[in-house]
Amino acid sequence: MKVSEDGRLSMSEDEWKEFAAATFAPWMPRTPREFDAMIDLGMERHMVEDTRGCGFVHAMAANGMRFGRDGEINFPVDRLKLAYAARYAHWPTESQLAEFVAGKHPTPAPPKPLFTVVR
Repeated sequence: MKVSEDGRLSMSEDEWKEFAAATFAPWMPRTPREFDAMIDLGMERHMVEDTRGCGFVHAMAANGMRFGRDGEINFPVDRLKLAYAARYAHWPTESQLAEFVAGKHPTPAPPKPLFTVVR
């Protein structure tokens, strides 16, 4: 995928097919904002329909394709990160991905604090 100087997107036919399959997009996105909006819609559909019994993982994979803060292109999705997410149900940090590649069981991220009700 490429972004032209005027902010327009272009994809190869194979990239378009991959994007449409991952997001249920009805047409090829024309701008980065449209690209990210289609990802939002695709993520919600994966969650609602629980796509192939792993809607959350498919939604995470779609989320990983978004444009980065500084406009970096994250599509096509990194297949290795996708394999990690399918196995561990979260997107990996760089150190977790390195352990995964080395064949080790990745060190889990520290647990998030739980909320308690105080009366």
